Amino acid sequence: MKQACEAKPDHAEPVFLGYRWIQNCILEYREGKCTLVPLKGRNIIFPERHFAAALMHLYIGTFSIVEIASIVSATPSKLASLRTDIDFMMLVDIFKASFARHFRETLILNQYPLIDYISIAAEYAAFEELARNQIRVPLFNRMKQLANGISDKERYELSIDLYDLTSFKKLFSFFIFEEYFLQELEQPLLPQLKRIAREIVWSKLEEDYDELDSLLSTELMGLEVKDQLRVRFDSLEIH
Repeated sequence: MKQACEAKPDHAEPVFLGYRWIQNCILEYREGKCTLVPLKGRNIIFPERHFAAALMHLYIGTFSIVEIASIVSATPSKLASLRTDIDFMMLVDIFKASFARHFRETLILNQYPLIDYISIAAEYAAFEELARNQIRVPLFNRMKQLANGISDKERYELSIDLYDLTSFKKLFSFFIFEEYFLQELEQPLLPQLKRIAREIVWSKLEEDYDELDSLLSTELMGLEVKDQLRVRFDSLEIH
């Protein structure tokens, strides 16, 4: 799994959707604005550091238990004990599902400059595998449905909705960089999808597909994603 992301100009901050979501969740919890789903019908209040530890399980595999404990100001032994607690692990699962839904909605609703999809995909590659699957499967299926519809309309010389073109472009722009950062994918982008992107979608939108190729052919250098995230999480000063 590649974790480096391209060095950008000083004014171009990486777009880390996971970090932003966790940051907002912690700030809302700190201010008493975050309402937790009752666990087994019971309202359970966690200390902020334990709440943050559950959120940080989004990155299990990239961050070790010891590293997560350090970030949330807990001891590794306490975090290990929490991981045997049913209520805590239920919270972890709730957060993963909630974030996966947030990520999918954000990617569908927003269109980013192509270069921003690099950091979005690089952080996504650092997520725990189950969380990635909860994000990937629905979005990848949606992209294939759009591709089939676009291809059929092109074949029969029918008008293609601008919404479908832009929706496909958003998803394809993410998945083309996912393929770079997760080269071990069992389901890589199909050549058919790449052909539709280049020959139909980018062409219909009157955009330059070579810009995407240029970003992909550039060595994606810079700080490690893990290091960038660690600096940001340390700044939250979790209590």
